[in-house]
Amino acid sequence: MLTVEKTTYTFSKNAEPAARVKPMDILEFITVDCFGNQIKKETDLAEVIDWERVNPATGPVFVEGAEKGDVLAVDILDITVNESGAVCTIPDCGPFIEKSELRTHIIHIKDGYVHFKDMKWPIKPMIGVIGCAHDERDIPTGHVYNHGGNMDSAIITKGVTLWLPVRVKGALLALGDLHATMGDGEVIGNGIEIGGRVVVRVRLLKNFELNWPMTETETDFFVNTCGPTCDKAIEAGYREMHRLISNAYGWDYTDTGMYMTMRGILSANQACLTDEAGGNTFRVGTPKDAGKKRLIG
Repeated sequence: MLTVEKTTYTFSKNAEPAARVKPMDILEFITVDCFGNQIKKETDLAEVIDWERVNPATGPVFVEGAEKGDVLAVDILDITVNESGAVCTIPDCGPFIEKSELRTHIIHIKDGYVHFKDMKWPIKPMIGVIGCAHDERDIPTGHVYNHGGNMDSAIITKGVTLWLPVRVKGALLALGDLHATMGDGEVIGNGIEIGGRVVVRVRLLKNFELNWPMTETETDFFVNTCGPTCDKAIEAGYREMHRLISNAYGWDYTDTGMYMTMRGILSANQACLTDEAGGNTFRVGTPKDAGKKRLIG
């Protein structure tokens, strides 16, 4: 199995690939935490972080045969996190910051559980940053857009498939920003930020229109979108999901909308990003139906 360890801070069509793979190859990404290992103890506060060195991703990986207009499927086969991570309050981030102190907790992981104060709960490792290069511009790995990036969706976990639009030759896949656990919305701008390893299989879907990344779970499909306001981000997700359902099921515009109002799913991914970083991120979902054509793949 190929192992990738090179760190990048930008999704760029001009990036030198860290590795080359073929569809159906399995590879391992070794990641560092979103702070770039700058937070090592509880006296390390977020105000001392070099923000030019945050949200590193591992990659990029060139996928043979991937061309603009294709979709890259990334099957998340395994996520393993390190024995400890960090959670911090961040200056000017989140609804509680005006009354919160700057504080860091080093969170220990033991026997598959998070230990925080007098509580513990099971870990649910997830990937915060995953995407492919964009054809229009270079995008920092800490930003989110329709290429993917810092989507911070708590459901990007072991067992799901990410469907990512390919906009440049080779796709140039990169991922990182693992969390041991993270709540929907990531309300203070971070979860349990932690390094680790991710094992994936890459597949290729040729010539399929996909405008935003999709997450496929065992039971549902989700479109991941962003925007300068919650309304705009949610509307973008609804419109893309509407298009995909209508195309797959052969329903007209009105019936598709009526179906979505009866069975649609909506959750916040990240509600703390600035407009410059892509804004608020959401996932708009619909249940799978065994009797209907798949939305993708």
